[in-house]
Amino acid sequence: MEKISFEYDAIQVIQTENSKPLILFGAKVSEIERWAGIPQKKTLNPGSAETTGFQRTENNSRLNQLTSFYKNKNNVVQNNLICSLRKIEGCKVEFNSNNGQGNVGKLKIEFPNFYSAPWVNLFSLLRCSLEARIGEVSIDKSSSKYLDLKSQIGLSGISDNYSFDDNDNDNDNDNDNGNDDDNTGDSVNAAIYEESHLNDFLEDIAIRHELLKELGEEEIEESKFLGFDRISLLSFLLPITLVDGQHRLKGAVLAAEATVNERTNEGVELMEKGSSPDDVFNKLKHKYSRELPISLLMEDEPKEQVFQFVVINQKATPIGKSLLGTIISTTLTTTEMEDVNERLLSSGIALDDARAITWAVRNPVSPFYRLVERGTQNEGKDLLQWNVMGSLIQIFRELKGGKLFHAKNDFAKRWKDKFLATSDLVQSSNTADAFQEWSALDGPWQKVFIAFWDKVKVELSQSHNPSRYNYWGNTRKSNIFNKISLTILAADFFKFLVTTRAAINRIECIDSLVDDWLEDVNRSYFDQDWELSGIKKDSPGIRARWSENWAEYRESPEQLPYIKTFRNPKK
Repeated sequence: MEKISFEYDAIQVIQTENSKPLILFGAKVSEIERWAGIPQKKTLNPGSAETTGFQRTENNSRLNQLTSFYKNKNNVVQNNLICSLRKIEGCKVEFNSNNGQGNVGKLKIEFPNFYSAPWVNLFSLLRCSLEARIGEVSIDKSSSKYLDLKSQIGLSGISDNYSFDDNDNDNDNDNDNGNDDDNTGDSVNAAIYEESHLNDFLEDIAIRHELLKELGEEEIEESKFLGFDRISLLSFLLPITLVDGQHRLKGAVLAAEATVNERTNEGVELMEKGSSPDDVFNKLKHKYSRELPISLLMEDEPKEQVFQFVVINQKATPIGKSLLGTIISTTLTTTEMEDVNERLLSSGIALDDARAITWAVRNPVSPFYRLVERGTQNEGKDLLQWNVMGSLIQIFRELKGGKLFHAKNDFAKRWKDKFLATSDLVQSSNTADAFQEWSALDGPWQKVFIAFWDKVKVELSQSHNPSRYNYWGNTRKSNIFNKISLTILAADFFKFLVTTRAAINRIECIDSLVDDWLEDVNRSYFDQDWELSGIKKDSPGIRARWSENWAEYRESPEQLPYIKTFRNPKK
């Protein structure tokens, strides 16, 4: 394959004897965009393939501001673009000092011409790169996912050549009942925890690779293949990863292109001399591109790139917690996450919390599957917020925060102190050791969490008609699927456990415990019009009112609370 190469004057900086070298240099933005990939976190249809990138999707308003800023030739940005290496076969980035010594020299970047390479080669390279991190994957060509994607590119005869059961257990199908047997649930958990989201991304890439081998290159529309355009794919293959500065780079590129479009006379002159329009545009774009400063860390480990990205963005302009958590927990393997965990903790980032939330959001057996925001592109606006999911998990995992909004007692903590060590779900009879076992990332709290919310969902809500007031979804309209009601239910359940002195000895006991807790409770409690128009639900007074309404109703369930009270804040 043809090679593309660039060379720059550079300075090497070695900060400590244990750190990898930093290479400082400058390059025109028209060249940077050729060799630097920007791995964005986004979903690519069809098949809902979700990338493992860690950059946010582009903010058009910010790009417009930066483009305008860069068009003024007097404006200078001193911030470096932050880059790292990527380990891809055929790519080479090396610093050679002048005369073989010292910190001044040349940086050479060389890589195959991915811009004209066959699609099958690109998917093969990315597949190999991912398999080097998490192991090889074999693709079942009779699986529903493979066949679904195959049907979308017109390959011959799905129905002629294959048949499959509509009830196949596919991870893309929502399991509302959560009734998978224990082995299935454990295997799903293991897949999510063991290699995070990378397994899914690798599968998406591998399926497309196999389809390409079957299809043949000549049948492919050049601009896109099953959701992946060439630039999206190249962002994971180019020899250098842009860790921070995507908007600065893109803004400078857009400014150069805008300048070219304004220099029509210059372009016409070049075309009259025989140059093609594309050649003229690229030549002028390079001419009017500004040079940006770059700091390149000579490190190709993904965990270091994510660490740098998280620290830079949290210490400067923080990104949303949902996207941050998604990035951390879906971009690295388990080993990579463990290696970087302590460094993230010291920077104020709780890795295990992010992983626990992602588990509840991405696990098909979870009643919250696909119902929580993750900060990715094109997700719905009525999802449960990331931090709300975190607070619900905290009640069950950390056994704290189980407070009714109108009261002060933390019943989850009380249950931990009084009854956790007596539970058969933990081995230790010492509360501290029992809690450590309980709260482990894959500890007993997981199954208790799933079983409790599955039962609550069945008993108090429905998931088929979004117009119903107890719909399991749509936080804006549902009376039950929101921060206030879900927190009240969790807290009151632990209050019930404390009051009845109940230790949870088997997961199967959750059903009967919830039945006892909800005895005499009208199952339509949340399926009423509470007349909340114009009311800010998540306010202290409303939270306390709903909490008091539920507590008083539980003590005397003969009559539902008066509708008007739900909109009247408690003083």
